[in-house]
Amino acid sequence: IVLTGLPPSSEEVLEFQECFRQDPEGTYAAWVDRLLESPHFGERFARHWMDVMHYTDTYGYEWDIAAKGSWEYRDYLIRAFNSDIGFDQLIREQIAGDLLPQPRRNESEGINESLIGPMFFHFGERRHGSSIDFAGVHQEMADSQIDVFSKSFLAMTVACARCHDHKLDAISQRDYYALAGVFMTPRWTSRSIDTADKYSKQIQKLRQLRDEIQDRLGQAWQRKLRESSIDWIELSEKSASDTSFDTLGYPLKVLFHDLIASSAKETNPTDGAGANLAERWLQLAEQWQKERDRRREHNRNFTLLSDFSTPQFPEEWAIDGPGMANGWAAEGTLRVALTGDTIVHEFLPRGIHTHALSPKLSGALRLVEPPRFPKRQVSIRMRGGEWAGVRHIPQNAFLNEGPVFFDPASGPAWTTFTATPLKHGVTRILSEISTPDLNANFPPRTGVARMGAIKLPNEDSGFDKKGWFSVTRIVAHDKPGHPLDELDVYTDLFTVPKPDTDVSIQQALLDWYRRVLDRWIAKQSIPGDSQLLNWLVQRGVLSNDSQQFPELGQLLAIYRKTESTIGFPRSVNSMDERGVQPVDYRMNVRGDVHNEGPAIRRNFLEVFSGKHSVGDSSGSGRLELANYLSSSENPQTSRVYVNRVWQWIFGTGIVDTPSDFGKLGGRPSHPELLDWLSLQFIEEGWSTKRLVRRMVLSETFRQSGQAAALSREVDPGNRLLHHYPTRRLEAEAIRDSLLAVSGRLDRSLYGRPIRPQRGAVDPQKRLFSGPMDGDGRRSLYLEMSVMQPPEFLVGFNLPDLKIPTGRRDVTNVPAQALLLMNSRFVTEMSERWGTRLVSEPGQNLEDRIASMFRIALGRTPTEVELQSWLAAAREFSDSEQAIAIDPQVWSRLAHALFNTKEFLYYR
Repeated sequence: IVLTGLPPSSEEVLEFQECFRQDPEGTYAAWVDRLLESPHFGERFARHWMDVMHYTDTYGYEWDIAAKGSWEYRDYLIRAFNSDIGFDQLIREQIAGDLLPQPRRNESEGINESLIGPMFFHFGERRHGSSIDFAGVHQEMADSQIDVFSKSFLAMTVACARCHDHKLDAISQRDYYALAGVFMTPRWTSRSIDTADKYSKQIQKLRQLRDEIQDRLGQAWQRKLRESSIDWIELSEKSASDTSFDTLGYPLKVLFHDLIASSAKETNPTDGAGANLAERWLQLAEQWQKERDRRREHNRNFTLLSDFSTPQFPEEWAIDGPGMANGWAAEGTLRVALTGDTIVHEFLPRGIHTHALSPKLSGALRLVEPPRFPKRQVSIRMRGGEWAGVRHIPQNAFLNEGPVFFDPASGPAWTTFTATPLKHGVTRILSEISTPDLNANFPPRTGVARMGAIKLPNEDSGFDKKGWFSVTRIVAHDKPGHPLDELDVYTDLFTVPKPDTDVSIQQALLDWYRRVLDRWIAKQSIPGDSQLLNWLVQRGVLSNDSQQFPELGQLLAIYRKTESTIGFPRSVNSMDERGVQPVDYRMNVRGDVHNEGPAIRRNFLEVFSGKHSVGDSSGSGRLELANYLSSSENPQTSRVYVNRVWQWIFGTGIVDTPSDFGKLGGRPSHPELLDWLSLQFIEEGWSTKRLVRRMVLSETFRQSGQAAALSREVDPGNRLLHHYPTRRLEAEAIRDSLLAVSGRLDRSLYGRPIRPQRGAVDPQKRLFSGPMDGDGRRSLYLEMSVMQPPEFLVGFNLPDLKIPTGRRDVTNVPAQALLLMNSRFVTEMSERWGTRLVSEPGQNLEDRIASMFRIALGRTPTEVELQSWLAAAREFSDSEQAIAIDPQVWSRLAHALFNTKEFLYYR
């Protein structure tokens, strides 16, 4: 129980007892090592640490928004403890994992473990809404971060200094706000944890297949344009609604449409109209040149920051995700259709397109703050869909409402970013464009998410939603407005020798189409070619039906199959310090968010001054802080963690207030022991397993749970550990034991949280009900909702998820007895165990009861107990002959065992 949180199986009990009789010392040590290598060791110690930093799967408040990537952090802890990653490394990763020069990679999972660490800061309750609209939003978030950081690593209550100097400990109000600046400087945003090369093989193969599809499709289209004539009448009719050069059918409409008599479609509409067509051609050319000149003159008001002739963004703008890393496309790049009978989904203009190869590749573009724009405003030409959108985040309040999602039915458009008046302590607003997996507030609260005409349903979680966006041009400007398309697509049409007959005009149009296709095949497309290629496919000039190109069917199928092997992105709420200016946080006088004082320089606590370089950092100082706390120069961190591990093993820490070593905290019961263990811990590489092994192999741990009368008199609180304290199972261990004993436990590790069974659901807050037994998963994997945590666990002192908990309360109240008597979960586990017992052949009643004792209590019953439980079995049955085969009898006995004190406590 201590090392894995699970009871031993009946087979393990028998195996241990047999080995122990032969070699007590060797068997004990061997089983300690065996349990330390159990995958459940990591689960157990991850759960302990999750209490310390108040792990949650949601953010509570009014809408219980999901904490993106919370389960990734939980699994990160399990893997770290199972692999015995040094706790010094975990300190560095949790405080500054995004800044480590050599992040820790998990090659088998294809993820960046270090980048998951800073999720440490993003748990607990969070208010939704904008810090511009409401005072206190980001201030409360910063307060939560300071509180969990200082208690977890330092056992100091720094958050007490938000309003005034700490009354008892050496922590000033300036210390609090100096630390707030350290944590407020980076963006609090979602990060992609997939390694850069995770899908490199698929991406390489998709590019190769795309090129092959382009080559074969281009050759087929070339033959069609050479061998087939174009029905200009039909094509011009399809362009009847085109009213300007911005729509590519406009020249056809001007030239042909109003010359076509609906009653004479079978005749040549251009007969005798050559001069008229030539005149119209000249007018069109002049109109185009005039309009182009006007637009070019207008565009002189804008400074080009990027046209993506190379895959470069403005300096210090940050990108994230494989969709951005692999999204640059030359003009006319083919985007292969992933469903249906079509081959081409579209031709992409030059730019960055997260979905160029697959819409499952995530991406985010993060702008610098507006005061650092080269001009007052920046405009970006972009489009997107499938839950990608634009967000504006004031002072890291990432649950800001009002998300703007792209409408996939709309074409490319300009979006302007500019400075907004600041108030309520906000010093910056950071904007980002992202796919849903890199949006820290996706899915947002119910009712605010709309993509064009589509509304995000209330159902389930919103996980695994595709999203994509394209960025094709970025400009800076002072005046309102945006650049105009300079109509480059027509350059190749109107700058050739002027045709003067109807035949030559049609040939000029056909040559225009052929030249754009020739350039595309040669991979030499020029700006504007993608527009014309898309138009030719949409109008049916170039066929897009895969049935007409059977030689492409196999390539298309392989492309789609390869794309399907790309998994959905993995991301967490983390930190990103790229492209941001350091924040010197303003003091709130007496903690009042409406009363700002001076800006306080970023730094660590004054009591540690001269021992670190946090205040000298040109960035946030988090990396310097992490390095200092994880070094032997600061044994405080080691002492705090060693004391926590001692508490996890013995029930009470050497200091019995594990999150407060300050004036009001407890005094160490064995100060020299704590010092020695802390130094040994550092010397042995901050190894949790070696520390635990040292503790559980000690004579202190291996004592009996029985106490001598004199010892009780001298030390009634057992602070000197004269016996091993009897302890009640934690809430999760009680539930897990019920699952294990009944045979329902699923021992698999990792994965998204399972919703607990709920008596009442609330779809508006996404509080849905899960399976009664959580699919047999350990309690560690149940969803920890701030708004409505699992009811069974709450009954047995699950901590308040809004605050970090160093030590759980342990109560013994009537409600717990009623829960074990009446809970549907307990009765179902009893029935399951009873049914399983009846199905096992070859046992007499005595052996079956003895087996139940071994499974539930880890021991065999005494003779008195055996006769008592046999008597109970007979009372539960209508006939002596039916006892052995009546599952109801054994379900009642199982239920009775679940209600014994010995099942709930261990010693």
